[in-house]
Amino acid sequence: MTAAPAWAASESREKQMLRRMQQQVQQINQARAQSEQEKAAALADKETAERELEKVRSGESTSKRQLASERAARSRAEADLKALQAESDALKARLAATEKQLADSVALQRATAQTLAQVESAKKQTEGKLSGKAHDLQVCQTHNGQLYAIGREMMQKYRDKSCQDALAQAEPFTGLKKVEVENLLETWRDRLDREKLSVTP
Repeated sequence: MTAAPAWAASESREKQMLRRMQQQVQQINQARAQSEQEKAAALADKETAERELEKVRSGESTSKRQLASERAARSRAEADLKALQAESDALKARLAATEKQLADSVALQRATAQTLAQVESAKKQTEGKLSGKAHDLQVCQTHNGQLYAIGREMMQKYRDKSCQDALAQAEPFTGLKKVEVENLLETWRDRLDREKLSVTP
């Protein structure tokens, strides 16, 4: 009777130990499962973090490319601006040179017009003087013809004068021929005076 309780007690201890061992195994399994879950969660978090990091790196790379592109575009814009500024300066210089050339041309045109007006005025004066000279020449030719006619007439009278005419002119009593000769001389003198040209200053 005494052995039975001892065996029963021993069996009870073994069962308790077995239960404790089972509990420990169960706890270990639970802990391992929890650890596996935590590991899986950690791996998931790691993958998520890696994806986020890749996104950040990709975004950073994109930002760098965008920044490089913007810098290149800015450099091109600055170069274009400098080229446009240089072209604008060149156009301003050409415009200033053209305006100066135009002003010089206008001044030259005015001077030429003034010179032409002076030449035209001198030409008109010369033409007027030439016309006056031509008129004077015509008058001289007319008077010269008249003087030539008077001279021819005087020569004709002298050539046709006879001895009787000379005696009649020297006749002291009546003096008729002398008066006739003096009248003829007076007529010739008047005609010569009419044909004499007056000198104008």
